[in-house]
Amino acid sequence: MIVRLRSVELCRYRVALLPGTAPVAERHGALLFWTAEDGRRAVSEIAPLPGFSTEGLDECIDACRRFFGAGAGRVGADLQQAHSGAGESEALQALPPAARFGLEAGWLQLLHPPGATPRVSSCRLLGHEEEAIEGPAPSCVKVKVGRASVAEDAERLARILDRLPATTRLRLDANRSWTLEQAARLCAGLPTERVAFIEEPLHPGACYAAWSSLTNIPFAWDETLREQPGIDLGTAGLGALVLKPMLTGLNRTRAWRQAAIDAGVEVVLSAAFESNLTLDFYARLAASWHLSAPPGLDTFGAWPEALLEPLHSQPEHAARPVCPRERLTCEAPLL
Repeated sequence: MIVRLRSVELCRYRVALLPGTAPVAERHGALLFWTAEDGRRAVSEIAPLPGFSTEGLDECIDACRRFFGAGAGRVGADLQQAHSGAGESEALQALPPAARFGLEAGWLQLLHPPGATPRVSSCRLLGHEEEAIEGPAPSCVKVKVGRASVAEDAERLARILDRLPATTRLRLDANRSWTLEQAARLCAGLPTERVAFIEEPLHPGACYAAWSSLTNIPFAWDETLREQPGIDLGTAGLGALVLKPMLTGLNRTRAWRQAAIDAGVEVVLSAAFESNLTLDFYARLAASWHLSAPPGLDTFGAWPEALLEPLHSQPEHAARPVCPRERLTCEAPLL
């Protein structure tokens, strides 16, 4: 399918998140409104996450303006080349990850107009001090750990497990808080059949070669993939890759997915506190990629409102107020 661009408009948003629900107090981002010459339309998002992304929003927008300065034909050729798997052009490689994601996601939706957004059963998220889970017991719960002592985390996890049915599995996210010995001490007190994996348990740069000799609980990589793109997915004990397209770029996420499949490692598609528009995009992406693991999309509870339309993939949030385009801050078009 050939897509010829007519225009790409850009509007910024700034939303104060609900207190204590996210690693940032406000979410800043930009929405790109794509229009093709044949009338097809799409909306994509650029939203680097402070503290996790290496780039800022202004940097992304400036980079996009330079990229689009080459003209619609060159932009389309570069995006189509990357989408086809032929590799990224130098211009696309030079873009920050969140900017690449916004462009690649918009292009993909123009090429393949989305159908109905599937409802997802995402992995429920519990922050560092949370233990209670409201509503029906989920099949998967992600628990933030590592801020308290190992003993305190172990006691809290025991209480959480006691409140959940035996069929619910935990994903622990330690955010690189532990030494290998601390991780082994925590794992020793956990029922291995109840824990799917521990995400990024060890300090940055730590070696995982001895992991499988200390525990049968798998580990998962997230930040490590962005810092060490050549890392060995055959490392013993690796159970999953947690892929966050906004922090990596969409096409590079797709490449990690294929590498994980080739290595026999589970893939978890995860959000970085993006808006409802990107959460719905991720829900469609997870379905099209046939991912069996529940995605990590339970981040919209931090948002007091949706952008442009309700969140379709998680009906429990569908009643949130909706911010119309008129309330966004629109700037000069990219194209």
